Amino acid sequence: MGTQRVTTPHARLRIATVTDIFGVDLRTLALFRVLLGGYLLVDLASRARDFTAHYTDFGVMPRDNAATYLSPSAASLHLLTSSPAFTAFLFAIAALFALLLILGWHARTVTIISWALLLSLQNRNTMILSGEDNLALLLLFWAMFLPLGARFSIDAALNSTTDKIPNTYLSVATFALLIQGMSMYFFSALLKSDPMWMPNGTAVYYALHLNYFATPFAIWFRQFEDLLQGLTYYVWTLELVGPLLIFSPIFHRTLRAMLMACFITMHIGFWLCLEIGLFPLISIIMNLTFMPGWMWDALARKLTPKDSAKLQIWYDRDCTFCLKISRIIATFLLLDGTRIKPAQSNRRIGALLEASNSWVITDGADDYLKWSAFQRLAKSSPLFRPIAPLMGWKPMTKVGDATYDWVARNRPRIAQLTEWLLPMRPVCPRAGYTTNALAAAAIAFVTLQNITTLPGPVLRMPDTFFAVRQSLGLYQFWTMFAPHPEITSPIPVMRGTLADGTVVDPYNRRLAPPSTARPPVISATYKSSRWRKYLSIMEDESYDPVPQRLAVLYAEYLCRDWHMHHPPEQALSSVDIAFLVEWTNPPGIAKRIEYNPILTIACRP
Repeated sequence: MGTQRVTTPHARLRIATVTDIFGVDLRTLALFRVLLGGYLLVDLASRARDFTAHYTDFGVMPRDNAATYLSPSAASLHLLTSSPAFTAFLFAIAALFALLLILGWHARTVTIISWALLLSLQNRNTMILSGEDNLALLLLFWAMFLPLGARFSIDAALNSTTDKIPNTYLSVATFALLIQGMSMYFFSALLKSDPMWMPNGTAVYYALHLNYFATPFAIWFRQFEDLLQGLTYYVWTLELVGPLLIFSPIFHRTLRAMLMACFITMHIGFWLCLEIGLFPLISIIMNLTFMPGWMWDALARKLTPKDSAKLQIWYDRDCTFCLKISRIIATFLLLDGTRIKPAQSNRRIGALLEASNSWVITDGADDYLKWSAFQRLAKSSPLFRPIAPLMGWKPMTKVGDATYDWVARNRPRIAQLTEWLLPMRPVCPRAGYTTNALAAAAIAFVTLQNITTLPGPVLRMPDTFFAVRQSLGLYQFWTMFAPHPEITSPIPVMRGTLADGTVVDPYNRRLAPPSTARPPVISATYKSSRWRKYLSIMEDESYDPVPQRLAVLYAEYLCRDWHMHHPPEQALSSVDIAFLVEWTNPPGIAKRIEYNPILTIACRP
């Protein structure tokens, strides 16, 4: 649907339609699918670095303890057994389905499985979760209701219908996806109620002085205090007003493009200044769901070579497998306009195919066979054109031709496999009544939940709502630096003592006393953003008059970890858990550091 022109005595305005405002282009959904799958792979890889420490009974959260931090309505496949091999298997399965999501193979089913596996993984250890995990799980949830495989996918390439599907797509789920994304900013702004944000304008100053998050760039950048005040007003205003203007029917194109750029650059700034894991990445992915169709049309006009219209792919008419592969290649090379024909429909091309036992690519001037045919297609691909010259490298050509010949020799067996793995089937992106009804119920649920998070006399969620929220992972509480940034930065100082009295550093596995000097870059003392989350919660917990469960679990893990990496004669006798805590004072007043001892625990032999 286009836009409506409204003429007034003073001006002519373009009023955006409902589809313009709340619809999502199918090409945008395809980009969303690819980026979401890529994010899952990056997330799994980052988690795998601390696989033993965070996801096995050897680590900081044995299964019995994990259950105490988990809601009764939540569940996790990762808690079914203590076997690290089983947990590793679940990691591998999640990675496989993330790859299938990127390729768009049975996209809806794969999305549902990916969401379930991510929810299970997050429930395995909730003490290392942060905003990035919450947002990623929510995006996967809404993705289940959307036709992610309608463009640039295996599903789209093997679509058995001949009906032309328009790029514009509107459903309750597209409305929910876009509203969910902007809710994160809008409710976060409302929760930023401390005077540090408005009217004082010191919130960014305090955020960049939060040294256990601050990057070296932030340490340099925070010298510009006047600029920090302006950025405070900018971030708060953007988060409050941007989510409203991005849905404006007036000046819709301009405002949406401008606000997308503002939100994305804001997250790039967060990434430069703060060690907050993958939150900037998943937030940028969320913002790209607002990419309208006219941007894709403009990119297509600019990037599609003029000679691509002359390209034709010729395949063996008696080989359904060949047709499928030709369509998949054309789809992933973004060559939608390329005609795919049976070679037997052209006498000359048919004879060439029979003589060379190869598919044929023609461009109106030359014929191309085997690997050189693939290289010719890549040359016209908007995505792969930069690497097309490399594909002509002689060793790569030899390998490519050999691979093609192997496939040709084994074509009957491969064809049998693809009949099962790659069936032709219809793709219909239209949302049914059930899908729309479920999406409507879910967006109403999360909106109500967001309202209940606001300060003051607001609605309270009944217990049944909490149960549904935890079981589906629909958590909503956008407190990024709200109501104000923290003012303390914990610095871990873990002291171990061997049986002979030698003092060691179990945190870094070193046979030397731990340093009590302030490190030049405090954020670098944490091994990852997930360790930063766990240890900061543990330090916060030390101020509560309750047993320090996380500290005990962590101390016991340090004992096990030390004994695994050191010989018996260097056995650890005890561990002291403590932090140096740096307090940020107002501008012009030096920071102060306090020592916060938490507990001492004896190590088991």
